[in-house]
Amino acid sequence: MSMQTPAPSSLIIPSTRTIINLVIGGAIGLFVWECWARLFTPLIVGYPLEPAGLLDALAQHLAGLNLPRLFREAVHYGIGLVGYPIIYFAVSRHVPRWPVILDAIVIITFSFSIFRDISAGMFTPAKFMFLTAVIALVFSRLINRDERIANCISWGNFTWFFALGLMAPIAGLSFYLLGEGGELSYMSLVGHVIYGYLAALVFEKLEDRQKPAM
Repeated sequence: MSMQTPAPSSLIIPSTRTIINLVIGGAIGLFVWECWARLFTPLIVGYPLEPAGLLDALAQHLAGLNLPRLFREAVHYGIGLVGYPIIYFAVSRHVPRWPVILDAIVIITFSFSIFRDISAGMFTPAKFMFLTAVIALVFSRLINRDERIANCISWGNFTWFFALGLMAPIAGLSFYLLGEGGELSYMSLVGHVIYGYLAALVFEKLEDRQKPAM
């Protein structure tokens, strides 16, 4: 099923029902993310994913502040429930060919980070396999017959870029956290793809139910 994008000049304001659907999608995606981050990730790499830690690094690096953990966790949940879903709505409804644009951002920035590691003598076979996995995931849309599923995966990829390719460097951490070995980055990729995919897909399916039958 195609996800149509309106002309950029037509500003679409979400209805109350649409906002509720966005939050429901975000809640389901966030629940699965939490299971992945706090239950499964420690079993694989020995420690959980800590989005609140990234927020702490941002506050300390930019303003020298030590934010209370409860506040950081609240911000994390707010972003997952409302922040990312609202950005998804704005992008998917107002940016032509948005999945292609987001995929290009992920491929270009992550490839740059890997090749920069190579030039710095920090390249490892595991990182090359990581790059191969990301490229394969992005280009899976070429064989995916369901455009909606492909687009939702693209959104999940972008949430990973936003967290580790954009926010992490701003917080003074390595690009995509590859300087920490890459294990954390890989687990974050899986978690963000699952989160973004579910949040977008659930929202779109809920929106379909609101459309009058033709």
